[in-house]
Amino acid sequence: MQSIKKIIHLAGSFISYHKDFPAQQENHQNPVMFLHGTNSSGMSFGRVKKAFSDDRAVIIPDYAGCGDSGLSTEILTVEHLAEQVAAVINDSNDAPVDLVGVSLGAVVAAVVAAKYPHLVNKLVLTAPWATNDDPYFRLMLTTWLKLENSDPASATAFALSHALSPEFISSLEQETLQLICAKPSEKEAARRIALGLSVNIENELARIDKETLIIGLNRDTLIPPYLAYEVHRKIKNSLYAEVNSGHAVQMENPIKWSKTIRNFLHKG
Repeated sequence: MQSIKKIIHLAGSFISYHKDFPAQQENHQNPVMFLHGTNSSGMSFGRVKKAFSDDRAVIIPDYAGCGDSGLSTEILTVEHLAEQVAAVINDSNDAPVDLVGVSLGAVVAAVVAAKYPHLVNKLVLTAPWATNDDPYFRLMLTTWLKLENSDPASATAFALSHALSPEFISSLEQETLQLICAKPSEKEAARRIALGLSVNIENELARIDKETLIIGLNRDTLIPPYLAYEVHRKIKNSLYAEVNSGHAVQMENPIKWSKTIRNFLHKG
C-alpha cells in the first residue's frame, strides 16, 4: 500500500487530502472518495478505508475548514464546498470517483454530482437531508449552534448524545466519554452548523442522474432516517437502505456500513 498527502489552494481557501492506493496502481480506474460531516475530518474514516483500499485508490479530503483545511472569510455556501471537493477530484485522479458522503458530506456530495457530473461515477449518501424546513431538524441544529457559540463543551456533549445511539454510548467507559467530550470542536464548526441550517438542495437532487444509494441510519437522532428517505424520493431511480447505527456510523457500525457500500459499488 502506498500513500500520498497533498494540499491544494483555491481562491481564499485550501484543502488537504490523503490518497491511499495499491502498489503500482496510483491511477486506479476505480477510485472512491469519502466526505466527512460537520464536526469531523478525514480521520473519521480510518476504520473503514481498509475495507476499500485493497483493490482501488481511496481519497479522503479534509475540506470545509476541518482538519488540515482552511476557509475564506466569505459567506459559506454548499456550492463553495462542492467546488473544493471537485478540485480534489481533479487533482487526485484521472477518472471519475465513486463519491461517498456522510451527513454534511452527503449534502456536499449530492451537489458535486449535480454540478460536476463528469467527476462522479456512483454516489452514496449516508444520513443526508434535502431542505432546512423540518421542525425536528431545525430544533436539533439550532440548539447545537447556540451551544457551540456559547458553551462549546456542552455543544460537544449535545452532539455526541445525538451522534451515537443510547446503547452504544452506554457501552463506552466513562473515561472514554470524558475524553471525547473534552476534545475541542473542529475549527469554525459554528459556520458549518449554520450552513446546515440554510441547506436547500431540492433542485440539485432533481438533476442527479448517477447510480445512487441513500443510506438511512435507524438509530440516528440527529438526521433521522425519514429525512434520508426524503432524499431518496427526490433522486430518480435511487436505491434506499438502512444500517443499524446512530449518526456516527463510521464509529458505531463500520463493518455493516462498509459492506453495504461495497455491495452497491460492485454491483453491475
